[in-house]
Amino acid sequence: MIEKHKTLDFRTILYLNILLMLFLIFSGKQQVLMLSFLVAILTMLDIREFALTAKLIVGFVLLFVAHYGLDAIYRTIWNSSFILLLEIFIFLAQRIYPFIVLGIVLKRSKTLGEITTALNRLHLHKGIILSLVVMIRYLPAIKDDFHVITEAMRLKGIPISFRYAILHPIKTIEYFIVPMLFRSMKTTEEFSGAALVKGYEFHGTRTSYFDVKMTYKDMAVIIISTSLLTLCAITI
Repeated sequence: MIEKHKTLDFRTILYLNILLMLFLIFSGKQQVLMLSFLVAILTMLDIREFALTAKLIVGFVLLFVAHYGLDAIYRTIWNSSFILLLEIFIFLAQRIYPFIVLGIVLKRSKTLGEITTALNRLHLHKGIILSLVVMIRYLPAIKDDFHVITEAMRLKGIPISFRYAILHPIKTIEYFIVPMLFRSMKTTEEFSGAALVKGYEFHGTRTSYFDVKMTYKDMAVIIISTSLLTLCAITI
Protein backbone atom coordinates (compact mmCIF):
# COMPACT_ATOMS: atom_id res chain seq x y z
CA MET A 1 0.00 0.00 0.00
CA ILE A 2 1.32 3.45 -0.89
CA GLU A 3 1.87 5.72 2.14
CA LYS A 4 1.84 9.48 1.65
CA HIS A 5 0.41 12.66 3.09
CA LYS A 6 -3.31 12.01 3.50
CA THR A 7 -5.13 14.62 1.47
CA LEU A 8 -8.87 15.06 1.08
CA ASP A 9 -10.63 12.14 -0.56
CA PHE A 10 -11.67 12.46 -4.20
CA ARG A 11 -15.31 12.04 -3.16
CA THR A 12 -14.99 15.05 -0.86
CA ILE A 13 -13.62 17.20 -3.68
CA LEU A 14 -16.39 15.94 -5.96
CA TYR A 15 -18.97 16.88 -3.31
CA LEU A 16 -17.42 20.35 -2.96
CA ASN A 17 -17.65 20.84 -6.72
CA ILE A 18 -21.37 20.05 -6.69
CA LEU A 19 -21.96 22.10 -3.53
CA LEU A 20 -20.21 25.22 -4.81
CA MET A 21 -21.92 24.89 -8.18
CA LEU A 22 -25.38 24.86 -6.58
CA PHE A 23 -24.72 27.82 -4.30
CA LEU A 24 -23.06 29.92 -6.99
CA ILE A 25 -25.95 29.24 -9.38
CA PHE A 26 -28.79 29.98 -6.95
CA SER A 27 -27.15 32.76 -4.94
CA GLY A 28 -25.75 35.94 -6.46
CA LYS A 29 -24.28 37.21 -3.19
CA GLN A 30 -20.63 38.23 -3.21
CA GLN A 31 -20.24 36.73 0.27
CA VAL A 32 -21.14 33.30 -1.12
CA LEU A 33 -18.58 33.73 -3.89
CA MET A 34 -15.84 34.71 -1.44
CA LEU A 35 -16.70 31.83 0.89
CA SER A 36 -16.70 29.42 -2.06
CA PHE A 37 -13.22 30.59 -3.02
CA LEU A 38 -12.10 30.22 0.61
CA VAL A 39 -13.32 26.61 0.67
CA ALA A 40 -11.51 25.88 -2.59
CA ILE A 41 -8.28 27.54 -1.46
CA LEU A 42 -8.28 25.55 1.79
CA THR A 43 -8.22 22.35 -0.27
CA MET A 44 -5.16 23.75 -2.04
CA LEU A 45 -3.48 24.38 1.32
CA ASP A 46 -4.29 20.78 2.27
CA ILE A 47 -2.00 19.49 -0.50
CA ARG A 48 0.75 21.90 0.70
CA GLU A 49 1.09 23.88 -2.52
CA PHE A 50 1.77 27.15 -0.72
CA ALA A 51 3.44 29.07 -3.56
CA LEU A 52 0.66 28.18 -5.99
CA THR A 53 -1.93 29.05 -3.34
CA ALA A 54 -0.46 32.55 -3.03
CA LYS A 55 -0.58 33.02 -6.82
CA LEU A 56 -4.22 31.88 -6.97
CA ILE A 57 -5.18 34.27 -4.16
CA VAL A 58 -3.50 37.15 -6.00
CA GLY A 59 -5.37 36.19 -9.18
CA PHE A 60 -8.71 36.18 -7.37
CA VAL A 61 -8.01 39.56 -5.77
CA LEU A 62 -7.09 41.01 -9.17
CA LEU A 63 -10.39 39.77 -10.60
CA PHE A 64 -12.25 41.57 -7.80
CA VAL A 65 -10.27 44.77 -8.35
CA ALA A 66 -10.92 44.60 -12.10
CA HIS A 67 -14.64 43.94 -11.54
CA TYR A 68 -15.20 46.88 -9.20
CA GLY A 69 -12.89 49.12 -11.24
CA LEU A 70 -14.82 48.45 -14.45
CA ASP A 71 -18.10 48.92 -12.58
CA ALA A 72 -16.94 52.33 -11.36
CA ILE A 73 -15.80 53.32 -14.87
CA TYR A 74 -19.12 52.19 -16.37
CA ARG A 75 -21.17 54.17 -13.83
CA THR A 76 -19.14 57.39 -13.75
CA ILE A 77 -16.80 57.82 -16.72
CA TRP A 78 -17.56 55.70 -19.76
CA ASN A 79 -21.05 54.26 -20.17
CA SER A 80 -20.07 51.84 -22.94
CA SER A 81 -21.32 48.40 -23.91
CA PHE A 82 -17.68 47.31 -24.29
CA ILE A 83 -17.01 48.03 -20.60
CA LEU A 84 -20.21 46.20 -19.69
CA LEU A 85 -19.12 43.19 -21.76
CA LEU A 86 -15.74 43.10 -19.99
CA GLU A 87 -17.50 43.35 -16.64
CA ILE A 88 -19.75 40.39 -17.50
CA PHE A 89 -16.72 38.36 -18.60
CA ILE A 90 -14.92 39.03 -15.31
CA PHE A 91 -18.14 38.29 -13.40
CA LEU A 92 -18.25 34.84 -15.01
CA ALA A 93 -14.51 34.32 -14.45
CA GLN A 94 -14.96 34.99 -10.73
CA ARG A 95 -17.57 32.24 -10.48
CA ILE A 96 -15.51 29.76 -12.47
CA TYR A 97 -12.36 30.47 -10.42
CA PRO A 98 -13.17 28.20 -7.42
CA PHE A 99 -13.70 25.25 -9.78
CA ILE A 100 -10.35 25.94 -11.45
CA VAL A 101 -8.74 25.76 -8.00
CA LEU A 102 -10.45 22.44 -7.24
CA GLY A 103 -9.40 21.12 -10.64
CA ILE A 104 -5.77 22.00 -9.91
CA VAL A 105 -6.07 20.23 -6.55
CA LEU A 106 -7.27 17.07 -8.29
CA LYS A 107 -4.50 17.22 -10.86
CA ARG A 108 -1.78 17.78 -8.25
CA SER A 109 -2.96 15.34 -5.58
CA LYS A 110 -4.87 12.45 -7.20
CA THR A 111 -3.81 9.74 -9.60
CA LEU A 112 -6.14 8.05 -12.05
CA GLY A 113 -6.01 4.90 -9.90
CA GLU A 114 -7.16 6.79 -6.80
CA ILE A 115 -10.00 8.42 -8.71
CA THR A 116 -11.13 5.07 -10.14
CA THR A 117 -11.05 3.42 -6.70
CA ALA A 118 -13.01 6.30 -5.15
CA LEU A 119 -15.66 6.09 -7.88
CA ASN A 120 -15.94 2.33 -7.33
CA ARG A 121 -16.59 2.99 -3.63
CA LEU A 122 -19.59 5.10 -4.67
CA HIS A 123 -21.08 1.94 -6.27
CA LEU A 124 -21.72 3.70 -9.55
CA HIS A 125 -22.41 1.81 -12.74
CA LYS A 126 -19.19 0.67 -14.39
CA GLY A 127 -20.17 2.40 -17.61
CA ILE A 128 -20.36 5.74 -15.77
CA ILE A 129 -17.03 5.14 -14.02
CA LEU A 130 -15.30 4.14 -17.24
CA SER A 131 -16.71 7.17 -19.06
CA LEU A 132 -15.45 9.55 -16.36
CA VAL A 133 -12.03 7.91 -16.20
CA VAL A 134 -11.62 8.00 -19.99
CA MET A 135 -12.68 11.66 -20.03
CA ILE A 136 -10.12 12.57 -17.35
CA ARG A 137 -7.41 10.52 -19.04
CA TYR A 138 -8.17 11.94 -22.50
CA LEU A 139 -7.92 15.63 -21.54
CA PRO A 140 -4.08 15.68 -21.71
CA ALA A 141 -4.25 13.66 -24.95
CA ILE A 142 -6.40 16.36 -26.57
CA LYS A 143 -3.66 18.90 -25.90
CA ASP A 144 -1.04 16.62 -27.47
CA ASP A 145 -3.25 15.93 -30.50
CA PHE A 146 -3.90 19.65 -30.96
CA HIS A 147 -0.14 20.33 -30.91
CA VAL A 148 0.59 17.56 -33.43
CA ILE A 149 -2.12 18.76 -35.85
CA THR A 150 -1.13 22.43 -35.66
CA GLU A 151 2.54 21.57 -36.24
CA ALA A 152 1.57 19.47 -39.27
CA MET A 153 -0.49 22.38 -40.61
CA ARG A 154 2.48 24.73 -40.22
CA LEU A 155 4.77 22.32 -42.06
CA LYS A 156 2.30 22.22 -44.96
CA GLY A 157 2.02 26.01 -45.05
CA ILE A 158 -1.62 26.10 -43.92
CA PRO A 159 -2.52 29.35 -42.08
CA ILE A 160 -3.44 28.91 -38.42
CA SER A 161 -5.51 31.80 -37.10
CA PHE A 162 -8.99 32.64 -35.86
CA ARG A 163 -9.46 34.95 -38.87
CA TYR A 164 -8.66 32.11 -41.29
CA ALA A 165 -11.15 29.83 -39.50
CA ILE A 166 -13.89 32.47 -39.85
CA LEU A 167 -13.18 33.20 -43.51
CA HIS A 168 -12.67 29.56 -44.54
CA PRO A 169 -14.83 27.36 -42.25
CA ILE A 170 -15.00 24.40 -44.64
CA LYS A 171 -11.23 24.27 -45.07
CA THR A 172 -10.79 24.58 -41.29
CA ILE A 173 -12.99 21.53 -40.80
CA GLU A 174 -11.02 19.65 -43.44
CA TYR A 175 -7.58 20.60 -42.12
CA PHE A 176 -8.22 20.47 -38.37
CA ILE A 177 -11.49 18.87 -37.25
CA VAL A 178 -11.23 15.77 -39.45
CA PRO A 179 -7.67 14.86 -38.31
CA MET A 180 -8.73 15.42 -34.70
CA LEU A 181 -11.65 13.01 -35.15
CA PHE A 182 -9.40 10.33 -36.65
CA ARG A 183 -6.87 10.70 -33.83
CA SER A 184 -9.73 10.49 -31.33
CA MET A 185 -10.88 7.21 -32.89
CA LYS A 186 -7.37 5.79 -32.56
CA THR A 187 -7.15 6.93 -28.94
CA THR A 188 -10.55 5.37 -28.21
CA GLU A 189 -9.35 2.01 -29.53
CA GLU A 190 -6.25 2.23 -27.34
CA PHE A 191 -8.31 3.05 -24.25
CA SER A 192 -10.73 0.20 -24.98
CA GLY A 193 -7.84 -2.24 -25.22
CA ALA A 194 -6.33 -0.91 -21.99
CA ALA A 195 -9.69 -1.31 -20.21
CA LEU A 196 -9.93 -4.96 -21.28
CA VAL A 197 -6.34 -5.67 -20.21
CA LYS A 198 -6.98 -4.11 -16.78
CA GLY A 199 -10.05 -6.28 -16.26
CA TYR A 200 -12.86 -3.76 -16.25
CA GLU A 201 -15.22 -6.56 -17.29
CA PHE A 202 -14.50 -8.34 -14.01
CA HIS A 203 -17.59 -8.21 -11.76
CA GLY A 204 -15.97 -9.33 -8.52
CA THR A 205 -14.39 -7.28 -5.75
CA ARG A 206 -11.44 -5.25 -6.97
CA THR A 207 -8.40 -4.45 -4.84
CA SER A 208 -6.32 -1.28 -4.94
CA TYR A 209 -2.81 -0.15 -4.08
CA PHE A 210 -4.26 3.08 -2.71
CA ASP A 211 -5.78 3.62 0.72
CA VAL A 212 -8.91 5.42 -0.45
CA LYS A 213 -11.26 6.12 2.43
CA MET A 214 -13.13 8.98 4.05
CA THR A 215 -11.54 10.36 7.22
CA TYR A 216 -12.65 12.68 10.00
CA LYS A 217 -11.03 15.53 8.06
CA ASP A 218 -13.25 14.79 5.05
CA MET A 219 -16.38 14.71 7.19
CA ALA A 220 -15.40 17.96 8.92
CA VAL A 221 -14.83 19.72 5.58
CA ILE A 222 -18.18 18.50 4.22
CA ILE A 223 -20.18 19.51 7.31
CA ILE A 224 -18.48 22.86 7.92
CA SER A 225 -18.50 23.99 4.28
CA THR A 226 -22.16 23.03 3.83
CA SER A 227 -23.18 24.78 7.06
CA LEU A 228 -21.25 27.98 6.37
CA LEU A 229 -22.47 28.28 2.78
CA THR A 230 -26.07 27.67 3.87
CA LEU A 231 -25.86 30.32 6.60
CA CYS A 232 -24.20 32.76 4.22
CA ALA A 233 -26.87 32.22 1.56
CA ILE A 234 -29.91 32.59 3.84
CA THR A 235 -28.70 35.57 5.86
CA ILE A 236 -29.34 39.08 4.58
